[in-house]
Amino acid sequence: MRLQRYGVTLETLKPDHLEMVRLWRNQDFVRNYMQFQDALSREDQEKWFAELDMNRNLYWIIRTHEYPIGLIQIKEVDLETSSGEAGIFVGEPSYLEMPQPMLAILFMMELAFNALGLKKLQAKIKSGNQHTISFNQKLGYELVPGQKEGFQYYEVDAAAFDKATSALRSSSAKMYGPKTGIEVSSKCVGLARQLSEKILGNERFGPYAL
Repeated sequence: MRLQRYGVTLETLKPDHLEMVRLWRNQDFVRNYMQFQDALSREDQEKWFAELDMNRNLYWIIRTHEYPIGLIQIKEVDLETSSGEAGIFVGEPSYLEMPQPMLAILFMMELAFNALGLKKLQAKIKSGNQHTISFNQKLGYELVPGQKEGFQYYEVDAAAFDKATSALRSSSAKMYGPKTGIEVSSKCVGLARQLSEKILGNERFGPYAL
């Protein structure tokens, strides 16, 4: 599945992406902010992908002008509690301070709240990573109280996200258009298939075929 909005494309993670993602993830500027900081082998990456539950996890390659720049996800989705955990890393250092990662996050969170119908997203952030903490607070996230130092959970609901990002989403829609491109292959299964059906049935996304 490929999804396009706000000038970025989210492409479902596939086996032929794994080596690229592994090399991105093993860079110091990425893994130093991971909870598990050891370098991953090819076998590690392939085992992780083979064990990924496609009914609970959505992983996408972020592309801009067809160029891959990072990985974004909604994982551990529980449709009964309407919750999931969001995450992203940028693998191409030249895009760390560019607008595309933020645009991809806005799109991903709209998918979570407005398509999947989730009520809450969590993000896990390392204590002291003030840049990422401030970034997430601008998206409406707040620290879950009562946690020890280390990797801590932040949470946001749909209303807080809408309020915090209203102006940014409006300006992004004016710049790139309000519609969402979608391409669904026959191999699209599990939660990705459910998501595609919800996008196609939701006028809010203005879906059109890529």
